[in-house]
Amino acid sequence: MRLLFACLVGFFLAFAPAHAELASYTLVKEKSSLKFLAIIDGKPLEGRFTDFSADINIDPEKPELSNFSAEVATGSVVVSQPDVAKDIQAPDWLSTAAFPKASITVKKLSKFPMTENYYGDGELAVRGKKVPVTVNFQIDHMDEGRAIATGYLTLQRKDFGVGQGKWLKDDVVKNEVRVEFRVVAKKK
Repeated sequence: MRLLFACLVGFFLAFAPAHAELASYTLVKEKSSLKFLAIIDGKPLEGRFTDFSADINIDPEKPELSNFSAEVATGSVVVSQPDVAKDIQAPDWLSTAAFPKASITVKKLSKFPMTENYYGDGELAVRGKKVPVTVNFQIDHMDEGRAIATGYLTLQRKDFGVGQGKWLKDDVVKNEVRVEFRVVAKKK
């Protein structure tokens, strides 16, 4: 019994410092941004989401223990082209009434050597479909109270059923969509 107790104490002591260093952050929405870039009729279209949240747990020195998740209100989408603005929430596109939320979960990060660049393999859920994605980002600033990161991911809209019916082909709206973010987060 003493041996079992000693092993358990040793296990917890060995792993406690690694988890103790993991800092938790919450998104400061008014200082953060989430936008997407698509190609329509051969021209770039930029859109953004105004309602999103994120939980971030990170130790830059131990990225393998780090993780984050984010949720986006799909109905908060804003685009500058009036015809696209009307259609993007419709059932053939984001179908915001049926699917009011999109989310991403990344359970493990990796750091590129000798840089402040990271990537995380995760799962993106849009329109009820979950697809593996890789998020690339850079920590621009981190101190005792806040962190700032910028990054992107590239997705294929058809993997999520975004753009159905006459929009299924990518002759008018390209399949590839780039999602870019700037996160300002404060320590919990």
